[in-house]
This record gives sequence, structure tokens and C-alpha cells, in this order.
Amino acid sequence: MITMPPCRRAVIAAITIIACVLVQGPSRAQDVSKLESLTVEQARELLAKKPPPVHDFFGVWLSLDGLATLTPEVAEVLVEPAGGLSLNGLTELSPQTAAVLAKHKPIGGFGYADLRLNGLKTISPAAAEALAAHQGMVMLHSLEKLDSLPLAKKLAAQWGELRLGLTELSPEIAAELAKNEGVAEDKTRPGVVHRRADRASSVLRLDNLQSLSPNAAEALAGHKGVLVLNGLVALEPAVAASLAKRSGTLVLNGLPSLSTPTAAALAEFPGELVLKGITKLEPDTAEALAAHKGRLHLTGLTAISPETRAALQGHANLLLPRQVPSGP
Repeated sequence: MITMPPCRRAVIAAITIIACVLVQGPSRAQDVSKLESLTVEQARELLAKKPPPVHDFFGVWLSLDGLATLTPEVAEVLVEPAGGLSLNGLTELSPQTAAVLAKHKPIGGFGYADLRLNGLKTISPAAAEALAAHQGMVMLHSLEKLDSLPLAKKLAAQWGELRLGLTELSPEIAAELAKNEGVAEDKTRPGVVHRRADRASSVLRLDNLQSLSPNAAEALAGHKGVLVLNGLVALEPAVAASLAKRSGTLVLNGLPSLSTPTAAALAEFPGELVLKGITKLEPDTAEALAAHKGRLHLTGLTAISPETRAALQGHANLLLPRQVPSGP
């Protein structure tokens, strides 16, 4: 009998495992993610077989994105095991099912988002209030309207980037979302708080907002961290003045141009200002913007006239394109 060295046995075992994953894992995972419906019995059978999870930046997931509907009874089965649950195929959520999903166990460890509902564009007040009791992280990237203060408070308490698809924003909801601090308490170790690796207090991304009232902008002024509003294609001076009252980073890459009054208002903002969508800047506007004291990103400029270039020289921390021709 030939005895194989332990190191070689380990290598062969590892290769065998990898081969099994490559042959069986993806196909099985793909089949699970494409399931369009589930009964209670099927859900129990599915979990008993322990389907291969999906791995990504946020952790380990059971992906059931093919489900278009979910009954409370099936949801009761799916929330039993701890782990990420992706239900991006749902476009409707009843209050009863939301209440069951709220029982989903939080993940012990920073960086694990454990409930994805990124297919929901609307949610009823009753379902929103029920979902607000969820203790882990909920993703609602496509949610277009949020009028539930309990859900807004729950979302604001989540760690890391808070991304919503809101197309309208009331001052009341804005005030709650602005409280997001980008931290999370480890539910398995009470009192242990985690922060983002880049130390930013929060990233609040509302890229689908095409307009913003001065009152909502005033409410967002309480947010500290990175505020991304790339959906705005125009900015009134009054709204700009309200946004300038906040600290951190302000990203407005959807703006194709700036008026001089708006530039003057934004120049009062003390933090990092990102305006990569602007392709042309008039000298008067450049002069107003040059009064800004933080880092200024204007890397989208396609041409800079000598007058505009001279006006921008007054800015001490300016980022321009590496090569940009001088305009007329």
C-alpha cells in the first residue's frame, strides 16, 4: 500500500472540491435564482438541500431574485436560517409578508447586508412600518417614494452607503435620512460599533432626484459625509445655498452647467465639491466658483478659455482634466 504525503492529499482534496463547485455549484445556484414561485413545502426542501450561496462584496446570499410574489407562509420558512436573503424580483410587498421578513436574523459581522428588496418601487405605509422593525440592513435601491417616518429612521440607522431611488423627497424624510452615520452595532456583540473603512461618516446616494426644494435641501444640510445627487440637472441658487451649509463631500455630477449666482452659493460650501458633468465654464462663473475653499473637481471640462483659466487660478485645490484645449 502506497501512502500519499499529507500535503499532496490536501492539494488533491482541494482540487476535488474546486472541481465539484465548478461543475455543480454555478448551475445549481443559477437554477435557484431563477425560481419563479415557491410553496411552503418547496421552500423547506430547498433549504434542506443547502443550495450554494452567491458571494459578492456585501457577503454571502441566498439569491431568490426570480420570485415575483412571496406569501407570508413561505417567508416564514425563508427567514429561519441566518444569512443574506436576496428578493430583488419582488415588485409588491404586503404588510403581512413585510412583518415576517422583519423577523430575519441580523448577521454577526460588519459589511453583511442581509435583505435585498431592490425591485420595489413603491411600498404601502403599512408594509413600510412593518419592515421598519427589521434589525439588519435592508436594500431598497429602486424605491421611488418614501413617506414612512419609521422606515426612514430604520434606513438612517444602517451602516455604510444608503442608496435609494427616490424621485421626490419631503423635508421630513430628508431630515431623517440626513441622520445616517454610516455605523453599525454588531448585534452579536452589543456595544461593539463598526465604521466604514474610509472613515467617512456616511454615504447618502439619491441619484434619481431630478429636483430638490429649498426646504428639503435645508434638511439635508444636517448630513455629514458624502451626499450624492447626480440626478439633479439644474440647481437654483437658493437650493445651492442650503446644500452649502453642510460639511463633507457634495457630488453633483449631473449638472451640465452652472449659473454665476449658483456658483457663488456653492462656493460657500466648505467641503469637497464634485462637478464632473460640467463641460464649459464662463469666466464670471469660474471667478465665483474660485472662492470655494475645499477640493474642487472640474475634470469634465472639454475646453477652457484663457479668461476662465485665469479665473480658476485663484482656487488652491482644483482638479482639472489632464489635457484640455483652450477655448475661444
